[in-house]
Amino acid sequence: MRTATVVRDPVEFPPRRFSGLEWSALGSSSGRPSEPAMPEATALNYQGGRLVGRQQKSWTGVSANLAEVRCDGRLHVDLKSEWTRLSVVLEEVGGRIEIRSKPWRDQSTPHDAPLSLIPASLDAHGQATGIRFIRHLMLQFDGQTLARMMDDEIDLTDAFAPRLMFSDPGIMHLAQLFAEECANGEPESQLYGDTLSIALVLALSRLNTSKDQSIKHGQLAPWQIHRVTEYFTAHLADDIQLQTVSDLVKLSRSYFSRAFKISTGFAPHQWLLQARVAKGKQLLLESGLPLAQIAVDLGFSDQSHFTRAFGRATGQSPRAWQRARCA
Repeated sequence: MRTATVVRDPVEFPPRRFSGLEWSALGSSSGRPSEPAMPEATALNYQGGRLVGRQQKSWTGVSANLAEVRCDGRLHVDLKSEWTRLSVVLEEVGGRIEIRSKPWRDQSTPHDAPLSLIPASLDAHGQATGIRFIRHLMLQFDGQTLARMMDDEIDLTDAFAPRLMFSDPGIMHLAQLFAEECANGEPESQLYGDTLSIALVLALSRLNTSKDQSIKHGQLAPWQIHRVTEYFTAHLADDIQLQTVSDLVKLSRSYFSRAFKISTGFAPHQWLLQARVAKGKQLLLESGLPLAQIAVDLGFSDQSHFTRAFGRATGQSPRAWQRARCA
């Protein structure tokens, strides 16, 4: 098993700017529709392969489709779509899938390159020989919705510039986080998904810069931190949207997300999860409620979800933690 990590020469395309009418090709109809406006990522047809697993999830502006495919040696998949998409080869066994925008030729490639940014309507496809298994993530973008999320802080023309078969550690890490969210079987967290979406678009926008042009944003004011954390604490059981809390302090979602992490050391979804676990500790010591009820009261999907989150945060199960402190 291999995970593609090495840079391969990317396919270069002439620079292109998108007009207002062409935003629909990035994944929206004309005008600015209300969110969410995009359907789930379309399941791909892996010719020569047998689908053994597939999960889908959608957030504001981004939809994900995670597929595990057993192959008989040759594989072909059509990647053309009306939406801009990012193809991520997370794992491949026995061969290498190549993604191209012209007829495929059987030729060797010395390096792996797991990422391909495929703009809307580009006639791209992937093909491989000798391959036995592939774990493939397809992220689909709604350009209009993401432009609203970013509040025009970056140029999505740069972020969505076509680029086939490339590698970037930061983007790969974010893609793996999206894949974990698809595979965990738990209800999607809108806050977490929105945070990942913003981070991914920012990372894509930096691909075409010759140097780091990112702006250092300042911290939130004390009153802003207090207002947001107070809201989180009062709504632990809710599926909070990033837009909701950024509106509380009159900031764009992208600016708020960065400034909150600078100010607290945690991304918004991480702070909320820590607050839920902290409240769970209090309930374990004081309430006598069953774990299933505590899980529901804290916004977890079920007892197992709460137990996993608690274990990741503390290194112990809720009952083991409780016994150690209530002996």
